[in-house]
Amino acid sequence: MKIISKNRHVYHDYQIDKEYEVWIILKWHEVKSIKWSHVNIKDAFIRLENKELRILNMDVPLYEKTSPVIARGYEQKGKRKLLITKKELAKIASALDKTGTTIIPLEIVVNKKGLIKIKIGVGKLMRKVEKKQVLKDKDTKLQMDREIKNLRI
Repeated sequence: MKIISKNRHVYHDYQIDKEYEVWIILKWHEVKSIKWSHVNIKDAFIRLENKELRILNMDVPLYEKTSPVIARGYEQKGKRKLLITKKELAKIASALDKTGTTIIPLEIVVNKKGLIKIKIGVGKLMRKVEKKQVLKDKDTKLQMDREIKNLRI
């Protein structure tokens, strides 16, 4: 799988509990634009509306060779429907019932067949104190690894 776009700040700001891989419904010119890596999911978010997942605020600029007729009514940051199984949708809906839980797009990938999928994560927003603790834990682990390496030599 080839990663087209990755939402890097998500892992710093959110504690991801579960990840899912879902399909996205796109028009042909959006597919072309995404395959040329002209997509941004940094500000995107996902909502559960009428038992359907929709991604909002995903920035997909218009493909350069699109006809002006299609370009007239095109919304660059419009709503796009995500396809997911009923079983997984029920799990996500039950997870959203907990307070503070949200759905975030993690990355856009193209599989071997050339089909576009989005990896989404269900998680909670971390507080400032939790972020500091995570950074502190990483720092202590790094120092321990360095000391162990120096002891072996």
